Amino acid sequence: MKKKMRWLRIGPVVALATIGLSPGIAPALANENTNHPAIGDTSVFASVPAPGHPFGVAVDKNRVYISTSAGDFFADPAKGGHLNSDGERVFAYDKKGNLVTTTSIATMPKSNMGLFGLVLDGNPRPDHQLYIADMNGRILRLALDQKNATPVLFAQAPLAGGWKVTMWNDLVFDRAGNLFMTDDKPRLWRVTPDGQASIWFQDPGIAGFFGFAGGPLGGRIDPSGKFLYFTITISAAFPGEAVVYRLPLVDHPSASDLQLVHRFPVVPGQQLPQASGLAFAESGNMYVGLIGTDQIAVLDPAGNEIRRISSPLFHSPWGLAFMGQSLLVTNADIQPFEIPDHWKVLKVFVGEAGLPLNRPRTSGAEDAES
Repeated sequence: MKKKMRWLRIGPVVALATIGLSPGIAPALANENTNHPAIGDTSVFASVPAPGHPFGVAVDKNRVYISTSAGDFFADPAKGGHLNSDGERVFAYDKKGNLVTTTSIATMPKSNMGLFGLVLDGNPRPDHQLYIADMNGRILRLALDQKNATPVLFAQAPLAGGWKVTMWNDLVFDRAGNLFMTDDKPRLWRVTPDGQASIWFQDPGIAGFFGFAGGPLGGRIDPSGKFLYFTITISAAFPGEAVVYRLPLVDHPSASDLQLVHRFPVVPGQQLPQASGLAFAESGNMYVGLIGTDQIAVLDPAGNEIRRISSPLFHSPWGLAFMGQSLLVTNADIQPFEIPDHWKVLKVFVGEAGLPLNRPRTSGAEDAES
């Protein structure tokens, strides 16, 4: 979701070094007596140019891909709001954070929602592809090894009405090559390898607090390959809380299959937690972005919170992806007063390797040729 958080980020901002920490857990500080990084050490990996607001992140062998989401559904051009008239971007960086290529993504007419989830397939070169979630209910596909390739439509929600009816947020492949999509309306979708989209699961129990907003956002498959985990930004079932659920990867899950993994409680006097993207480590630990408190929460395989990572550099940490023993974190900066200097991709040392994502071979690369 984008910009709804303006309603929620109220009151004085609590110092990032002290908010939302579990008892006995302090923010990690660099050890001045060693060159080794400490858990939670955070630095700037890359700056993101206009239109800014980096949301999605995907890490390939030699590249890092970042999507933008500059659209603002509170847009008022007279007050400097955005209607996405210039479209969105997918930026490619090398592993040192240098910008290598820029791909423009034309948005739908008068669109005020942008891009989020990014996922890579396993096709060998020259047929390697990037799949891009457009929150206006589309999945686009970009051929990465074709010069000046233009993104093509891979799948579209079979429901009219734009993002207010269907807003695809994050996407992830299963081992068979199906794409699973989060939709905060509240639904989860499955898109078959031929691009056919259907509702996989829906239930009012995963609704967002505002009905049209705040539902399923981040999504990842666990190390067993048997469950889809997903975040609820602001839960209606647990008012104001952020929640992580999971569902078994069966053909037709029911409400009885829904399993509660973790609740992030509302703490009086602090911002609502607001869960966003998530990522699994090889260990089974799960990392969850909390855009309300500007933190990364770490859950163990049983769903218990074991750590919070805070940094003064965090401004709405949105998408998460592992690179080595660090997390790359997109800094969307969706504060009421937007500061372009906050539009960064951050590198956060966590001391463990990420779980490799499913990257099945896919077809259709030839359709994306320019």
